[in-house]
Amino acid sequence: MRNNTQRIYERLSRGEFLSVDSADTSVRHLYEDIEENLEDYTEYFKEIGLQLESGNGYFYFSRIGEGKQTIEQKLDSFSKWLDYLDFLKCYNQSFAAGYQFRKSHLTEQISLDIELKEKANRLFKKYGVGSNVEIVNKLLQEMQNMGFAECISELDETFKVTSAFRYVEELVEIIQIANEDEIPE
Repeated sequence: MRNNTQRIYERLSRGEFLSVDSADTSVRHLYEDIEENLEDYTEYFKEIGLQLESGNGYFYFSRIGEGKQTIEQKLDSFSKWLDYLDFLKCYNQSFAAGYQFRKSHLTEQISLDIELKEKANRLFKKYGVGSNVEIVNKLLQEMQNMGFAECISELDETFKVTSAFRYVEELVEIIQIANEDEIPE
């Protein structure tokens, strides 16, 4: 366990996820190590103020006793990923863990689908990202940085959505359930 602790900490403390279905064998190895030693890792990270969280095929950190600013940052991040999810589901309703796609196809679809183009243009407007290629590059960069997608073929730029992407989908489900539970006045 201890020889992987630093590598796990370095990845998860940057806000990344570890996924069971990662194409990277070292990431899968870290995931399996956590799974086999979950209690030990949970206790170890708790001592330094980090909560090791697990989802359906992924692990990530949350902070214990988060302050107001952290909650605001989380809401901003959630809002961003909600927009990304909306865009990706518009691209293909099957977009979920395990889904594979080519960067060129996603870029092409933006050109062909008016609704997708409008959503794409709103995604990165504040960053001055304008062309379809720039939009797709920025989105894929963010997805890879979080561990939500991995390039599985550099040759044709094919990407695979990892299990960690379920985190975003589960957050959206929670919001939908909360809205359904509201009683109109």
